[in-house]
Amino acid sequence: MPRRLTALLGITSPLFAIAVGVAAPQAAAADTVVLAPWVSCTGKWCRNETDDTYRVDVIFDCGREKPHVIRAYLPAHRTSVVGGDCGSHRERCPTDRERWCDEDNQIFGMRYDNAVVDNGPIPPWPFGGTGSSF
Repeated sequence: MPRRLTALLGITSPLFAIAVGVAAPQAAAADTVVLAPWVSCTGKWCRNETDDTYRVDVIFDCGREKPHVIRAYLPAHRTSVVGGDCGSHRERCPTDRERWCDEDNQIFGMRYDNAVVDNGPIPPWPFGGTGSSF
């Protein structure tokens, strides 16, 4: 019986390792959103490897609050940080309950929409929404 168990584990362990190794890159790739050929975003980072500038609407899910939409411009051949948030609200300060403080609203998710080529001049920050590019 111990030999059969050892033999079974000897066969299944490598298969399990292969299955985990194949699934892990697919799970990591699921976080990347392809907006157009050679234009993709992961989290708040977007990469444009084309010769065109892309205009993208970034929609932040703010829970019960209304979604917050910003317009981002992704310059040609650049990686850009997409800035944006869900705004803030006022509540009693945690350290001094006599005062009111501004607290950021929580971001529950974000998605990208309406990726279109826009080779016109990029509006100045903050309307451009790209924060920084390199």
